Amino acid sequence: MTRHSILAAAKWAHHSWLMRSQPVRNERAEAEANAFLLARYPHLVEMNFTRALPFVGELPRPACARLFRIGAALACSRSLRRVVTGSAHVAFARNVAPHVLRAVQLQTSTEQDDLELGASLNLFDRRSMTAAGLALSLRALADGDAAQYLWLQLRMPRDVADDAARFNARSVSPAAARELIGNAWKLLRGEPC
Repeated sequence: MTRHSILAAAKWAHHSWLMRSQPVRNERAEAEANAFLLARYPHLVEMNFTRALPFVGELPRPACARLFRIGAALACSRSLRRVVTGSAHVAFARNVAPHVLRAVQLQTSTEQDDLELGASLNLFDRRSMTAAGLALSLRALADGDAAQYLWLQLRMPRDVADDAARFNARSVSPAAARELIGNAWKLLRGEPC
């Protein structure tokens, strides 16, 4: 993630954080958006890119959201093991993460209870799963600072980041959250974990 710069914050951030109706498209709008972000969140200048989740910086926004959804799915793998009907498989693939339900169901963690995420989770709701995965990713940064938390939140739409607050995941250890997100990264890349 070292290739990112605080001066690229407007490109990194979802446009909902920029108080704009659409993403920035030119240099002038990007400069204005960067100035807006740095004025509103001055602690962003303290961002240490070497301590952030390494693979998140490599992903385009849709893949990043999918990574978060897969992480939430892994946290609830025991419940997902009960998803057996064909229509439920199709719904999960369409709304949450294509081609990973079977891999999640085969995880050894399905023998354990679902992780306590602090709020009830609709396994078939794209936004809810993204928000829960973002909360787990924030938990993985438990030893981070405010700039790291904000940098990760900026990647998703503001309403998803706000929704992530209800999934506080306090009972999940930072190490377990890092392992979950790491396994989600492997599944996203098509690797077994």
